[in-house]
Amino acid sequence: MLQVIETELKEVKILEYACKEDNRGLKFSNYSEKELLENGIDVHFIEEDVYCPIKSGTLYGIHFQNNPVAQTKLLYCIEGRGIDYAIDLRKDSPQYLKWISVELSKENRRQILIPKGFGHAFISLEDNTKVVMRIDEYFDNKYSRQIAWNDSQIAIQYPVKNPILAQHDIDAPKLRDSDCNL
Repeated sequence: MLQVIETELKEVKILEYACKEDNRGLKFSNYSEKELLENGIDVHFIEEDVYCPIKSGTLYGIHFQNNPVAQTKLLYCIEGRGIDYAIDLRKDSPQYLKWISVELSKENRRQILIPKGFGHAFISLEDNTKVVMRIDEYFDNKYSRQIAWNDSQIAIQYPVKNPILAQHDIDAPKLRDSDCNL
């Protein structure tokens, strides 16, 4: 059974599937299109990627794809733990530039659903964390964008002062200098 938890950003949802345990161990769902539809979430995922940051403090983001191939993302951890961030980048939204975070871990089995129009960032809190991301649009380098992880206009409060970053995140523009069209 799926429990959908509302967040301060009304379109962003936290998902928790019920878990059963007996003498053999645990059994739980990670995905049920039927249960998503029953909860008013109509999205068809077409790809699943696994990210495996080796070191705690590795930061991915802030990432998104511009229109017309903006992505809905569903993320969860299968090993370790981290914090996932969703940032409203829709200029016409009353929630514009507001963000939320949720801890994802192997233990809590929480998932975060980040709809089109939102940026996304993830920071690992343990070595050898593995996070799964399902997407409803294929990655397209032509539309893929980053915003500086430490953009003061967004002002995300990360638990790590000097994260490990990829070069494209180091070089990412501030929001005011980006061509974000969400």
